[in-house]
Amino acid sequence: MSSGIDPQTGLHPRFATNYRKGWTLVLGVVAAATALCVGLVSSSPAGAPPRAARAMQANPLNLGSFRFQERSGQTVTQAELADRVWITGFIFTRCPTSCPRISSTMKGLQGKLQETGVQLVSISVDPAHDTPDVLARYANGLGADPNSWWFLTGDHDSTFSLIRNGFLIPVEDASAEQVAQGLEEVAHSSKFALVDRGNRVVGFYGSEDPEEIQALLLAARRLDNVWSFRLPAINATLNGTCAVLLLLGWVLIRSGRWKAHVVTMITAIILSAIFLACYLTYHFVVVKGSVPFQGVGRPLRILYFSILLSHTILAIVLVPLIVITVIRAWFRQFDRHAWVAQITFPVWLYVSITGVVVYWMLYRIDFSTIAMAAAA
Repeated sequence: MSSGIDPQTGLHPRFATNYRKGWTLVLGVVAAATALCVGLVSSSPAGAPPRAARAMQANPLNLGSFRFQERSGQTVTQAELADRVWITGFIFTRCPTSCPRISSTMKGLQGKLQETGVQLVSISVDPAHDTPDVLARYANGLGADPNSWWFLTGDHDSTFSLIRNGFLIPVEDASAEQVAQGLEEVAHSSKFALVDRGNRVVGFYGSEDPEEIQALLLAARRLDNVWSFRLPAINATLNGTCAVLLLLGWVLIRSGRWKAHVVTMITAIILSAIFLACYLTYHFVVVKGSVPFQGVGRPLRILYFSILLSHTILAIVLVPLIVITVIRAWFRQFDRHAWVAQITFPVWLYVSITGVVVYWMLYRIDFSTIAMAAAA
């Protein structure tokens, strides 16, 4: 890249000009994205996990010790589940109303989580009737996989104690008068509990709410696949490093150190390619979709989605810009390379920085805690 360099300034003439075209493009996209978000964004998140589930991530419930018998006759204690991520629901086989729905939803979870190590657990709240044989017939009728979906029964008092004192949810035997009035024989919660490794309850999700079930699936996959869910942090690191390299490359070319500039920019391109591979893996293989933003309040959500939308649009625009910039440098078309670089540089820098901002807003900042503190 020595051809065309001014020996007095160390700059190619084109690099001595400003980057007005690139920044104009960036600001134009940001303005358009903000205007669109002002018109479309609501004040509350759609499809987000319940507040209780979010709050419990930082303050999980420790279940302590327990002992059950599985439908197969196997004894299941806290030790058998301590190294697993598991989802549990509370049912009994004589239940006429809520339990068929709970078990049907659990069957749906079985199909969607079959490629994971997440364990499904149905705990009977009617252990006097629900013996292992009874539960085995019930499970067979549901098509429950004996390896990934367990049905547990145990001592009545110990079961109720675990539910009340471990999961902190109500359960109560109905009186004869209540049963005569048509109530279920055991009053119990219809929520699913998500339990992390170490038998720590980290959230509750309504079995009748499709949005909460989707949130449960996402949270369970995240806990089960620890390494893959580190990809957002890796992506943010790649974006941040790219931003530093871009600024360094800009300083190097302006000081006439074009060889160091070439090395720096090639490194930035490689990191961007790695980022793209990690990003696609995370969204299309791991979570299989997008991750909902948890922030509440219209101004905050407009800010987030404006940044996200402009970041996404400019990231798409950036790919051909980088290709054109590199091709022109490769063929030593330095005048044309410098012209397009004045557009590529601001766009690339904005995309890299906002990639880090989006990561922090989506994964690192606990907006629910901030909102509760502000309300207090």
